[in-house]
Amino acid sequence: MYHFDQRPDTVFSEQTQHLLEDIKQSSYSVLCGRNNCGKSFILKTLTQSIGEKASYLGPARYQNFHVLDYYTPNRNRIKERWHSFISLWQNQQQNIDNSPLNLQQAIAQLNDHKREQLIEIMQKLLNSKMEIKFSVPENSMSQKYISVDEHNISFTSSGYRLITTLVTSLLDEEADTFLIDEPELGVSPEAQGIFSDFIFDENVRAKYFSHIKTLILATHSTIFLDRNNILNNYWIEKKNNYIDISKVSSVADINKIHFFLLGNRLEALYMPSAIIIVEGKCDHKFIERVVSTRYEGFKFSVIQANGDGRIREVFNIAKTLFGDIQKSPYKERIFAVLDSVHGKGLVEQLQKMGVSQENIVVWTKNGIEYYYPPSIIKSIFSSDSELRMNGDRICSNGLEYTKNELADMIISKIDKNTEYNQEFLNEFLSKVEAAIGITRC
Repeated sequence: MYHFDQRPDTVFSEQTQHLLEDIKQSSYSVLCGRNNCGKSFILKTLTQSIGEKASYLGPARYQNFHVLDYYTPNRNRIKERWHSFISLWQNQQQNIDNSPLNLQQAIAQLNDHKREQLIEIMQKLLNSKMEIKFSVPENSMSQKYISVDEHNISFTSSGYRLITTLVTSLLDEEADTFLIDEPELGVSPEAQGIFSDFIFDENVRAKYFSHIKTLILATHSTIFLDRNNILNNYWIEKKNNYIDISKVSSVADINKIHFFLLGNRLEALYMPSAIIIVEGKCDHKFIERVVSTRYEGFKFSVIQANGDGRIREVFNIAKTLFGDIQKSPYKERIFAVLDSVHGKGLVEQLQKMGVSQENIVVWTKNGIEYYYPPSIIKSIFSSDSELRMNGDRICSNGLEYTKNELADMIISKIDKNTEYNQEFLNEFLSKVEAAIGITRC
């Protein structure tokens, strides 16, 4: 039993320990997960493990200042800052997220070339004119201050100063590994996007940040996910005192994270060609496999609502993202696929929410199993006999499988040449093709 002020004995799973080594050697890594899952703990652990070349920037980094202090050279600056961080983290009696970086000191410590780069970057990012001026005009003995669009930086928005802190931190050439906890804090989505594009650009990194070997972010923002290489994204979970890391391995994985970060449930708004919402697990497996193999070069978000009762909830989330669906780019690209037996009034409610009647697909038979490719069904059951359902069991020709087992067998046999059930083709695939602009002879 823990004492009221005792620090938790947080530990990593064996898999996580191996992944931490991969993250330390990576060029770019993004950690995502729920609050209190251990993202910050991982950043601090990595900072301790990497050593003095690691620069940690925590979420408590809101700073303000009027003038720049004079810079006094200190050969042990980076070592002292790292030891200060380690001492604070190891001895603290509560989880404190102070950053060891002081913005005005950090700017003063940059060499002239790096300060010029800071000014150049801020102009590119936020279209603002940053200058270093004397507090008393025409008196070079007076203290200097930072002017932003003719006003002291202390009068700029917190977001401006937070981005300045991020950029200044990254310009410090004495470190080669940078760990930033929640870079999105206090920064507008637009500015997040500009900053994210900036640090992801290889040419930018080569020009301004060539000293950076590894950049590791912990974030709740979809904007900072690595879209260039989805394998650089990680999902963090915590059970009791154990922290576990899962490496993203597919577009489906990144889609799940993406929509979790947008509020959860709609599992992927990765700017897909179409959004398809289905009721159950087997529907999801089958339809996701079909569209991914049949339509190469297109991306689809196939979302499992876990029952027709939640389909309305999913569309409500979509409305918060798109506003009026009828006026959005997804007017003709959002589909609902329903069993023949579904909630009373559901179709009418979806229409009122903006889903076109044409895109609400209602099967004539109750179950996606009836719409599996006939040739694959025949190969599995060695028969053309109609499937019989008994609860969660599917039977034919003396053979029996669970719905989930059958779905896994079906999707393993689907390829781009698979022929589909006629109703599935006419009522669903043809509509999807019309929506995404595919014309077949």
